[in-house]
Amino acid sequence: MAHTHPQPEWSPAETADTTPPREKNASLVLLWVIALLAVVAAGVAWYKQRQPASLPLESAAPPVTAPAVVPDDEATAAASRTDKPRAEQRRSVASAERAPRSQGPRLMTGNPSPQYPAAALRAGIGGTVMVRAELDASGQPVDVDVVRRSGNRDLDRAAVQAVRKWRFEPALRNGKAVASTVQVPVDFKPI
Repeated sequence: MAHTHPQPEWSPAETADTTPPREKNASLVLLWVIALLAVVAAGVAWYKQRQPASLPLESAAPPVTAPAVVPDDEATAAASRTDKPRAEQRRSVASAERAPRSQGPRLMTGNPSPQYPAAALRAGIGGTVMVRAELDASGQPVDVDVVRRSGNRDLDRAAVQAVRKWRFEPALRNGKAVASTVQVPVDFKPI
């Protein structure tokens, strides 16, 4: 007779998980928390990717600075041409740096204030008119016109009339007075 070893009997109770229920619940909660964090992180990454890059905002209106000057001179026009060879351009830039500085026209003190149109003042209308004045070599306005309107015809006319009466210190180039063009903002602010 052959001797056989008794084989152990298999029972489901012996192979079942013997981890206490409280530890099982903690593991399951931890897995859910990790999954939730992964979903939130993926959502944030997707949202940021869809957002346009933030650009610095620029002001709608440029700041008002000193009057812009455009000298009326053929030498200036010739110097601004870009058809010169580079070496010649460098030489002209170097000689321009050695030359005495030029000065633009300046508004003289004592000029009359613009006459505020009565109808615009009563209506509380205000605004800024940008006026261009072509000046002769003595600083006298030769031609005056509106570059940027205020939105009110009476204010525009009053600004042009005032600038026609104004006097300017002439623009200087190499110490000599020259004809020039200047742009002047004229403000009307109702009280």
